[in-house]
Amino acid sequence: FRNGGGRNDVCSNILVCSRGGGGLLVERMELVAELENVSVAQRQADFVPLCDPSLTEQYEYANEHEMKCLVVMTTESGLVKVRHLELKKEREVLREEIVKFLSMAVTTHFRNPSIWN
Repeated sequence: FRNGGGRNDVCSNILVCSRGGGGLLVERMELVAELENVSVAQRQADFVPLCDPSLTEQYEYANEHEMKCLVVMTTESGLVKVRHLELKKEREVLREEIVKFLSMAVTTHFRNPSIWN
């Protein structure tokens, strides 16, 4: 599930993941669609197209597709975890704030230290 794009957008940069039972497939698909609808910068979002992928499978997918940012959804709370693999930074964000957070983070290439506080 990826929008077609020119060679300029080398690959998706945000992988929407799930952790815990059930896989949250519908929720992952909805968040990817939300991110693409507001076109979070020039980046695209993606997800592993399996019903209930393990976290390991999702990390491997991110690595294979050179994705640097993971958005990890869980069933337990209204929070999602944002992890930037290259910068080794992590932050919990309210689900309803995730699009705003990622829009801001992407514009600074995730390098603005204030977004991680």
